[in-house]
Amino acid sequence: MRGNKEHILELIAETSREGKKGLSAGEIAQRLNMQRSNVSSILNELYRQGLVLKIKGKPVIYTTYPSKKIRDQSVKENANFDMLIGSDKSLKKCIQQAKAAILYPPNGLHTLILGPSGVGKTMFAELMYKFAVENGIFEMDAPFIAFNCADYANNPQLLMSHLFGSKKGAFTGADKDREGIVAKADGGVLFLDEVHRLPPEGQEMLFYLMDKGMYTPLGDENKKKSKVLIICATTEDIDNVLLTTFTRRIPMSIKIPSLNERTLSERFELICEFFKIEAARIGKEISVSANTIRQLLLYNCPGNVGQLKSDIQLGCANAFLNSISKRTKNIEVHCTDFAHHVNQGLLLYKNYAQEVDKFINQDVKLCFTPKGQRNSIREGDYSLPDNFYEEIEKRMQELYSRGIGENEVKMLMEFDIENHFKRFIRNFEQGIRKEELSKVVDEDIIDIVENFLKVAGKKLQKIFPTKVFYGLSLHVSSSIKRLKESKNIVNYNLSNIMEKNKKEFEVARELALALEKRYKISIPDDDIGFMAMFLAVDDTEMQRMENRPIIVIAMHGRSTASSMAEVVNKLVGANNVYAYDMSLDKSSQVAYEELKELIVKKHQGAGVMLLVDMGSLGVFGELISKETEIDIKVVNMVSTPVAIECSRKAVIDTDINKIYDDISSAISQYTPYNSEKILQSYRTNSDNVIITLCTTGEGSAVKLKNYIESRLNINRYGMQVLPMSLNNNEFTYNIINNLSKKKNIVAIVGTIDPKIPGIPYISTSEVFSGNNCGKLGFIIDKLYKTEYEDEKHDDYNIFLETLKSEISNIDLSNFEKLYREFLVRLEQKINKNIEYGISIGLMMHMGCAISSMVEGKQTAACYSKNLLKEKYNFEFKCIKESLADIENFYNIDFSDDEVCFIIQNIMGI
Repeated sequence: MRGNKEHILELIAETSREGKKGLSAGEIAQRLNMQRSNVSSILNELYRQGLVLKIKGKPVIYTTYPSKKIRDQSVKENANFDMLIGSDKSLKKCIQQAKAAILYPPNGLHTLILGPSGVGKTMFAELMYKFAVENGIFEMDAPFIAFNCADYANNPQLLMSHLFGSKKGAFTGADKDREGIVAKADGGVLFLDEVHRLPPEGQEMLFYLMDKGMYTPLGDENKKKSKVLIICATTEDIDNVLLTTFTRRIPMSIKIPSLNERTLSERFELICEFFKIEAARIGKEISVSANTIRQLLLYNCPGNVGQLKSDIQLGCANAFLNSISKRTKNIEVHCTDFAHHVNQGLLLYKNYAQEVDKFINQDVKLCFTPKGQRNSIREGDYSLPDNFYEEIEKRMQELYSRGIGENEVKMLMEFDIENHFKRFIRNFEQGIRKEELSKVVDEDIIDIVENFLKVAGKKLQKIFPTKVFYGLSLHVSSSIKRLKESKNIVNYNLSNIMEKNKKEFEVARELALALEKRYKISIPDDDIGFMAMFLAVDDTEMQRMENRPIIVIAMHGRSTASSMAEVVNKLVGANNVYAYDMSLDKSSQVAYEELKELIVKKHQGAGVMLLVDMGSLGVFGELISKETEIDIKVVNMVSTPVAIECSRKAVIDTDINKIYDDISSAISQYTPYNSEKILQSYRTNSDNVIITLCTTGEGSAVKLKNYIESRLNINRYGMQVLPMSLNNNEFTYNIINNLSKKKNIVAIVGTIDPKIPGIPYISTSEVFSGNNCGKLGFIIDKLYKTEYEDEKHDDYNIFLETLKSEISNIDLSNFEKLYREFLVRLEQKINKNIEYGISIGLMMHMGCAISSMVEGKQTAACYSKNLLKEKYNFEFKCIKESLADIENFYNIDFSDDEVCFIIQNIMGI
């Protein structure tokens, strides 16, 4: 029996079909002989459900949606901005901007919607259109035309033809006149998705349309008119992909926040909303376990709200399948019903337990009834058909009727569901096309692997995820290259694989035979074992995901690291690579904390491969590792091939040390920036090298170099002195290690002992002690068995003489007096006697530092500052207090970085 709601909907629809504007609540009440208050209540409910459109005025008019596309979607989506989840939080500013753009006189403002895939840019544009119609900015029958510029991005002429129209013969294939979508959108809204795929000439034609309301079809000499409000959308950085002249003509930019930028409470609302939608679709109550909600709140969801919706749909589909198999009345959703990448959210629960538990009460299940649903922002068509669950049930009954056993039916249906969801979820696994894969993998390998997986799928009764195809292709490519170079690999998990995955191992052997025949190589069982692991990915992936290394790329620039990480994740398909972009104007302290936060949040307990490009980023790995106790291995001079290999190895190996060793030994074949390149700045023709070290790289090391060269006849003995910084320990150790392979490092001289086995260390004070650079002279004398010039100088006077030549802009006698007083005060405050050798080195360091500060030069940054201030807080305060007289005398201020350098000197760090 039909109710009042259906009668009202039918009456409004009939009125719209007759071409009338619509009906008011009073008119509906009169025609249907109902009370006006009851009609108003029903109309408001229909409006909230998105079934009718409300035209503001006196009286308010209700009608149906004019566009079939909009009308069909509106059955499930609300027209009202304020009904969006987050409308009063993260989306508040976006909605205010959208309303302002539409209402701006006389015809609204052209708008650019920004945001990553899946945040809801398309729907937001539709809501802007509906808002415009409701407020009388556009007529009821005003068109809303949506066009995705990526559809024809590979054929610019065809793209321009679709957009602006074309005359017959304008280009090859133009066999008739074509009306473009600009003409179809006349008087309404033209929505251009992925506008960055529009070529420059298309952008120029578009901004001419915005300026003049005119455009010219391809091959036509006559200009045409079109009055349209243009809304564009892009996932890219507009400064890099759009013409400045184009963006200047779009006065309103709206950035839709990603899922990570939205509050946890909004994400919880979205999760609940999507479960309500599925409950309504199934027509049954859905109960959801606490762990399911926890993992959905925390897992990495790069496809944003669109992916969140699809992942929940897949979970519900699997739960529905289980309920049919178990013949239960209601649907019970558990964390095991979801894909592996969703399950990873539980691994983060311990870090966010307090915040998450605000939404989850211990282990109490949440229940969602089929009644009601509300709108949420979404991107693209990721919705299931209304009869999806009916199709599952029908398909299962059909299989049962054939006499197929229950376990087999369940297995087949799981495959069906997984296959169906490829259209939705695989969209967010950042898969790539074969053409893109062929840029790094030989096409023959791609074809062999693709054909092999088809055969393997039948034999193993599996449907392999796309990431298995990409990952196996990359692995095979790497293996062939390695085997041709006679480099073997050991699979420490081989016996376990052969025992637990016998079928996969035997099937993988077939791939090995095909590769051996094609490439004239012999593939050992160890490598076949790795291939079998890819075939068993569904069985073993969860185990590996719980304790697997991750890769973090940290690079300077706005999106340098992000772009590389995106490429690697697409090619490998493991989604185990994360990016940190360090803008050039960002301070090292801020960058350190941000990178540390990223590593702490993303690491899974098996270590981190930190790939960096240059500068301070290389230092951060060791510091973060010490502070957090996370095992971090740093690879300098990162390149895309190196990142790909790291990602691939992290999929099949959980030993971070082995991955690092493999990458380090093979890095020269993946990047031109190998250790030989790094050593260019330290190249020397001398067979014997003396290294001077200091914490800044610009101060004491250079002074020491100058002093040694002035006191010892270095050239006579074929030596060279190289000043180096100890601010980046790993970089310094790598350089010294590489130098030691080709050169004889006579000694390391500096204020801090780097503790490198086999290489003598000489402190700064020892260089100034005795004759001819003291201990250094003795070592050289022993090495060359020769006599040095008999220069007799008081060691301290020699030191002062050298220091005076290096800090000529300050009076040495004043500095010496102030330094001695500083040292006495400091020793009293910290109750520690500073050794003579350390005091000499510190005196040189402080003299150089004061000299630089007096000239207004900026001193170096101490990258371990935060750690030192925390660990030596008492000493830090004492040094600051003891420096007061020196600061007053020279009118300077010792920065926290400089104080930390002093701590390093006196503590021998």
